Amino acid sequence: MKFLILFIFGGLLMLTSCNNPEAENQLKQRELSLLTKEQEFEAKAKDYEMLKAMRDSLQQFTNTTVAITIPENMLGKWNGKMICTESNCSENVIGDLRNDIWEFSEGGVRIINKTGGERKYTGKLTGSEIMLISDNNLSAITLQLPTENTDRIKGSRELTGNNCLSKFSVDLEKIKN
Repeated sequence: MKFLILFIFGGLLMLTSCNNPEAENQLKQRELSLLTKEQEFEAKAKDYEMLKAMRDSLQQFTNTTVAITIPENMLGKWNGKMICTESNCSENVIGDLRNDIWEFSEGGVRIINKTGGERKYTGKLTGSEIMLISDNNLSAITLQLPTENTDRIKGSRELTGNNCLSKFSVDLEKIKN
């Protein structure tokens, strides 16, 4: 009999301790917090996959555009003049002027600056434009092919780095030998 009374008393005690509204609210808040964190993680995972796909497409672009068939009248050395037209980079200010030597060859384009530094570009010919990408993928150049046999080429250049972008107008003039 004592055992039955203890058993009933223990059952009643367990039933009353299970009905704690404060604990239930805390549990619901934890569930909501966990659900929010799962949604944030899912969004970050989607961003990561999108960035990976973009990186892969850029690598594929550079890998598939190694050889350029440059028109005969463009081969050789050119004086290049670039003027910064737009920038949010600390290294470049609107109006900055750069003078370089551009050398077009069958394998690509080589740009040599005043101090002797050089950059190599590869790309592809699309219709009336040549799209050039630097080896480090930080600079993209678009040149308009001349419609006639001329000694001038115009285009634009975008330089990216350190979370900033600089845009330049490009004007090339053929060096006469």
